[in-house]
Amino acid sequence: CASLQVDHLHYSGGTKPMAAHARATFTMAESHASYLDERKGLLRFDDGYSFELAGLDLGLTLEHVLALHGAERTGTTSVVEGSPTASDDAEICQHVLRKPGLSKELYDHFRPDGKTKTFNNAKNAPWKPTDHAMTLTVSSVPGSDWTKARYETWEKFLTGVWLERWIANLVRSCVNPPAPVEVGIHCKRKEQGAVDFEIDVSLIRGHRLYVVSCTTDAKKALCKSKLFEIAMRARQMGGDLARSALVCLLDGGDDNGPYVEQLRSDIASLWDAPNVPRVFGLADLREWAGTSGLPNLTSLKEWLES
Repeated sequence: CASLQVDHLHYSGGTKPMAAHARATFTMAESHASYLDERKGLLRFDDGYSFELAGLDLGLTLEHVLALHGAERTGTTSVVEGSPTASDDAEICQHVLRKPGLSKELYDHFRPDGKTKTFNNAKNAPWKPTDHAMTLTVSSVPGSDWTKARYETWEKFLTGVWLERWIANLVRSCVNPPAPVEVGIHCKRKEQGAVDFEIDVSLIRGHRLYVVSCTTDAKKALCKSKLFEIAMRARQMGGDLARSALVCLLDGGDDNGPYVEQLRSDIASLWDAPNVPRVFGLADLREWAGTSGLPNLTSLKEWLES
């Protein structure tokens, strides 16, 4: 270590004794070591100086965060003419939140037996939103003059992407100052044998990564699986400082209590990272949408400020 040249040592993980031993080993003078005081939002230096990170524009991007943690973005998303709009997101959302079973009806229609209905088969029996008292920007899926690409975009939208888009729009409305909110990010870790994975909604605020997994499924087992997956992916992408959440249609309960509370308890007792992932269920979504009153985004804002 005597020949090792180090300009600055920043403690960002492990334990404080590890950081202290590293500091002593490098024997750096003056203000050349720092660590993040996560509880108070301060970057502290070894000479006693510190400054607040809140409100600072660090110019941090998703690509920067991924690179720092050995991952990278894969693939690109192209915009298809005639794609769903934000009004379509809101319309589907309002109907599904009032009738959660509609999400399964849509999935079963476009993916019978779990396999996506082909474009040609879909043209023989187009799905009509008016059959469900919905008003969308299209009268049928697919339309008579549609391309295969447009059909595939709408098929993905109606079978679940609408929730990702709606959540992304809500997050944008809560973030001040504005920050880029991305949907459907495909990533891959750089180590050999790593597989691609997808993050539904992602946001960088200051020095911290926020990621959300969205599912229109209402089964406790699947929601629990997705909760632990997003917790792991968030940590892989953004380290211990990352925040993660699951948004789902889970509702109801059993003798052990509400299902959403059971998931929250499970992840809190088993997850060893300092930041416990959040779970938002059907009741939360209805509150955000104002299904039975005025929209209330308090719980979402609190998570984004955590």
